[in-house]
Amino acid sequence: MVDSNKQGQYQNRLKKGEVGVWGAIAEEISAMAPACDSIAFVVSSAVFAFFLTPLSFIIATLTMFLEVNTLYHLSKRHASAGGYYGYIANAFGPVPAISAGLMYPMYQIVSTAAIPVFVAGVVLPGVVLYFLGVGMPAWIWIPFILGFIIIPIMIAIIGIRPQMKYIRYASFFELIFLAILSAIIIIKAPDNTLNVFNPFVWPQYSSWFSPEGGPVAGVGLGMIFGLTSFIGYGGSAPLGEEATNPKAITRSLTIGLLLVGIVLTEVAYSQIVGWGIPMMQTFSSSGIPGIIVATAYTGIVGGVMFSLVALNSAFSDSVAMQANAGRVYFAMGRDGIIPKFFSFIHKKYVTPSKALMFVAIVSSIVAILATFIVAMGAGVSPYHLLTDRADNAEVVLALTDSFQFLTTMALGGLIITHVLLNTSVMTMFRRLKEKHTNLHDKFIHLVEHYLLPTVATIIFIFVLYESVVPPVYPITYAVEIIGIYTVFSIIYALYIKYKKPHLAAKAGKSVNLVDEEHNNN
Repeated sequence: MVDSNKQGQYQNRLKKGEVGVWGAIAEEISAMAPACDSIAFVVSSAVFAFFLTPLSFIIATLTMFLEVNTLYHLSKRHASAGGYYGYIANAFGPVPAISAGLMYPMYQIVSTAAIPVFVAGVVLPGVVLYFLGVGMPAWIWIPFILGFIIIPIMIAIIGIRPQMKYIRYASFFELIFLAILSAIIIIKAPDNTLNVFNPFVWPQYSSWFSPEGGPVAGVGLGMIFGLTSFIGYGGSAPLGEEATNPKAITRSLTIGLLLVGIVLTEVAYSQIVGWGIPMMQTFSSSGIPGIIVATAYTGIVGGVMFSLVALNSAFSDSVAMQANAGRVYFAMGRDGIIPKFFSFIHKKYVTPSKALMFVAIVSSIVAILATFIVAMGAGVSPYHLLTDRADNAEVVLALTDSFQFLTTMALGGLIITHVLLNTSVMTMFRRLKEKHTNLHDKFIHLVEHYLLPTVATIIFIFVLYESVVPPVYPITYAVEIIGIYTVFSIIYALYIKYKKPHLAAKAGKSVNLVDEEHNNN
C-alpha cells in the first residue's frame, strides 16, 4: 500500500534524478542559444557599437561571470523548481522573491516571443533569398510561431528526459561548430586587430557614434544585446528538483557560462573582422551578416551549415526557456502565490503541463501583438506587414525593431532579477554572521559576498541607464513597460505579504532539496 504522505509529496514534486551534470550544462547552453545569438544579438549590438561590438560582448561576458559568484553561493543553499524565486526567498524574503518570481518567467516569455519574429521574419527569408534567390512573404514569421513556440512546449510537456536527450547533443555540437567556424574566419580575415576592444581609436569613425552620444555610449547600448545574449543564463536553476543532486546545478552555472562566454566573444570578433572595419556601417543593414561572412570564408557549405545550426539553436532555446518559465510558475502556484492552476502536474509525464501551456499561449500572443504595435510605431501598417515581401527594407526594419523591443524588455527583467540576486547574497551573509578568524578568509568573504555582487549591480545599472538616456526607439519604450511591470510585481508582492501572510511566509521555501539532503546525511 502506498504511503499517503509520500503520495501527496510526490504529487507536489517534479521527478528527481532526471538531470545530471552534463544535462544541466546542456540546458545552460541551450537556454543561452549561442548560434541564435550569433545571427541576432551580434547584429543588434552592431547597430550601436559598430566595430566595438566585440568589446560590448567581452564586457557583457565578464559581467555575467560576476553573476557566477552570486548564483554559486545561492545555489549551494537552495534547490527547487523555483530557481531564482527560491534563491531570493531563501536569502532575502518574500516580497523580493515574489517580485522576482513574476519577473523571471516574464522575461523568459518575451525572449521566447522574440525568436520567431527575428529568426523566421528576418533571418530565414534572408537566407532563402541569399542562397536560392527566392523571395518570401512578409507574414512568414507568423506560422513559424508554431515551430518555435508551440512544438517546443510540447517537447517540454512530454518530459524532462526526452528534452535533455535532445538538447545535450544539439547544444554541444552547436558550441563546437561555432568555435571552429569562427577560428577559420579569424585566421583568414585581413582585418584582425585588437583595436576593436578600444573605444578611443579611429577618430575618423567617431561620427558613426554621434546619435548615441559617443563610442562609450555606443558600447553601452551594444552591451544591451551583449547581455541579452545571456538571457537564458541560470536556465538550469529551475531544474533543481529534477537534478541528480543540487551540485549538478552549481557546476552547470559555472561551466555553461564559461563555455558560452568564450565562444560568443570569439564569434562577435570573427564577424566584425571578417566583414571589415571600414564597412561596418553596412553590417547590420545586410540582415544576415554573420551568414554572409561565414559563406565568404568557408563557402556555401559553411554558410548553409551556420544557417541550419542557428535555426536549430533558436528551436532548442525556445524549449529550454519555456521549460524554465513553466517551472517557476509551477513553484509559485504550489506555494499559493499565484493560482493553483499552475501547480498541476501531468500524471503520466510528471511535468507542470498547465503552466507550460500558459507560457506557450502568452508567448505566441506577445509575439504577434508586440510586432504589429511596434511596426505601426515605425510607420509600417499591419496590412503591409502581411502583404509585402519579407525582404522589403521597411518590413525588415519593423521586424528588427520588434525584436529589439522584446529583447530589451527581456534584458530589463534580467537586470532587475539579477540586482535582486546580488542583493540576496549580501543580505544572506549579513544575516548568517559568519565568523572569520584570519585575514585571508575575511578578504575572501568581503570580495565574494559584497564586492563582486556590488560591481555587477553597478554595471547592470549603467546598461539600463544607457538604454533610456538618450531615448532610442523602441528600446526606451521597452524599458518603460518593464518599469510599469516592476511596480505591479512589487504591489502584488506587498498584497500577498499583508493580506495573505501565511502564504508569504512559505514563498519559495516549501521545497529546498539542499536542506533535505543535509538533514538526511
